[in-house]
Amino acid sequence: MRIFRDIRERKAGGRRSRHLRLVIAAAFLYAAALIAPAIAQARDLVVYGEPTLEKALKSVGMLWQARSGTRVNVFVAPSDLSYAQLDRGARCDVIFALAGSATEAAARNKIIHAGTIEPAFRNGLVLIGSEAGATPNPNVSLADISKLIAGKRLAIANPDRDAAGAYAADLLRRIGIGVDDDNKSVAVAENSAGVVSLLATNKARLGIVYATDAVAGFKLTVPLPALDRPPIEYVVAQARDPVMDTRPFIAFLRSAEAKATLKSAGLQSTDEVDTSAGR
Repeated sequence: MRIFRDIRERKAGGRRSRHLRLVIAAAFLYAAALIAPAIAQARDLVVYGEPTLEKALKSVGMLWQARSGTRVNVFVAPSDLSYAQLDRGARCDVIFALAGSATEAAARNKIIHAGTIEPAFRNGLVLIGSEAGATPNPNVSLADISKLIAGKRLAIANPDRDAAGAYAADLLRRIGIGVDDDNKSVAVAENSAGVVSLLATNKARLGIVYATDAVAGFKLTVPLPALDRPPIEYVVAQARDPVMDTRPFIAFLRSAEAKATLKSAGLQSTDEVDTSAGR
């Protein structure tokens, strides 16, 4: 009996030993699975940008990957939130942000390298609708806009959080329409993409959005006048602690191929703006 007990104990000990070896092997495999994506990600270019730039940046990223072999990962958020993420240590190589106070503060606080900031492109604003309407001449006036939106529910982005919303609220005030809780003819969405969603679900008939959000399918698309407000401009800059060399990608933005892609997405190159202004 004692001999059989010793044999059983040796077998049990062997099973525990094999189990321990399996656990250790599994741990190594799990660690390898975690490390491998991190190594691969380090070879990628990480780009941050405004939400309305997502499609344009992903399109340019695909072009850059085809040319360089480097994958571009695009993450979007309002500029101030992106800078807050970078300040907390989030991985980022390049950021496309709204020109203005948030970018100036980020440069002062060394969240981005001030010496790398340069103009990238401009965005426009358009009135869109799911129903066809009489399109006014290219130099649309406030009176034209007033006629187009009369009697229709209009959607705009949040004026307190979105540049397109702030512009829309200003335009409406100039034609005598208030943006407040009492005015049910104006729906306020969180952002420009939310305006598109309201039109898609028939909760509004017209909307004011960025040109980059005026996707195909709308029967009415009217570029809006600039009024006397500053243009919507974006800058590109290198983040504080880039993993990749950002200079080749930023230089690629000035190529004819990249400019054509950005233009088709609704953006205007600052080079073209400067050229037309000088004529």
